[in-house]
Amino acid sequence: MMKSAKKRIKITCSCAIMVLLFCSACGNAEMPFTAAEEKQGSSQAGDEAMGDETPGDGTPGDEVPGNQNTDASLRNKLTYSNLDSESSMDEVRDILTKAGIQADYVDAVLSWATDYNDSMRECPSFSLVGDFMTIDGMTVDYGDYPAMSTQWYKRNNRNYHDVVCRIVAYELSQDNISIGNVIKEEDFDCWDENTAWLYTDGDILFGREAVEGEHKAYVPFPLIDWSKDMQAEYFTLFDPIGITEQCSEQEMFQAILEKWNGQEISFKESAFSLITFWTQSGDRICASHAAVLIEMDNGYLLFEKTNPESPYAATKFSSTDEVKQYLYRMMELDYARYDDQVGTYVILRNDRLL
Repeated sequence: MMKSAKKRIKITCSCAIMVLLFCSACGNAEMPFTAAEEKQGSSQAGDEAMGDETPGDGTPGDEVPGNQNTDASLRNKLTYSNLDSESSMDEVRDILTKAGIQADYVDAVLSWATDYNDSMRECPSFSLVGDFMTIDGMTVDYGDYPAMSTQWYKRNNRNYHDVVCRIVAYELSQDNISIGNVIKEEDFDCWDENTAWLYTDGDILFGREAVEGEHKAYVPFPLIDWSKDMQAEYFTLFDPIGITEQCSEQEMFQAILEKWNGQEISFKESAFSLITFWTQSGDRICASHAAVLIEMDNGYLLFEKTNPESPYAATKFSSTDEVKQYLYRMMELDYARYDDQVGTYVILRNDRLL
């Protein structure tokens, strides 16, 4: 994912130094289920009636800070899969391709998911979910980062990071995004480990030189084969944006639109959309999490890499209010691991507020 001067993950083969990554796992105001507990206590998901998009008054237990209000009729249940079964893979592939995403992009991302699951199936932090299942609550707690990092690095003696949420979302969404004014490679926000928000993104896409005390250099994630042009577009889209400290939601939204207009970034409307969750650190904001939202006949599917070290997830929702609640609770849990709070945020669906 990324690293910021304030919050990031830097991992070596010998140790895991875990500091909050903005592209993060989900959280809940309630006590979250662990994935292992969910696997024991939840039933398989069936067809459920879908709600409408009309906002309700909300209830104190469901309210989300900011002006992203939730629906009073939310079921407080979650139907999801980590794609650890052939049937869930087939179902997700069918949903993504029917939405208009190129099969090559879908197959690439699902190969990353398969690679991750094969490497992390024995991780003690969670139990991977195969077929879609329904649980009580709106979050899945995949556990703390160190155990996941240890498992990832010891499996096959891997010496590279797994992909982050933004890379997954961009791979799937690339045909819907036009970028006319890309930034130069030397200006990509991934080079300085002390200041770069997207430092880990650079690890994944470029690799790093070996440093003193390390026996091997980092190498790029071997299943990604992006052109120079695609890399430039990626770092242009997710480039951090300068802003005044303690900005409002509206100021944050306007700053994003102004930056994107300057870079000539536009989106094509279709059955799938890029979702970005923007947060602030100091005088900059960044897409701390990214996903793809698919509009289906009977609701929505959110596809994401939940965190740099935690699983892929495909999650079904009845309304966009449910999507917003899920995304906020996800970030809330991750920030809470470090005794921090999400703060001001906006969630975008392409270039519009979700």
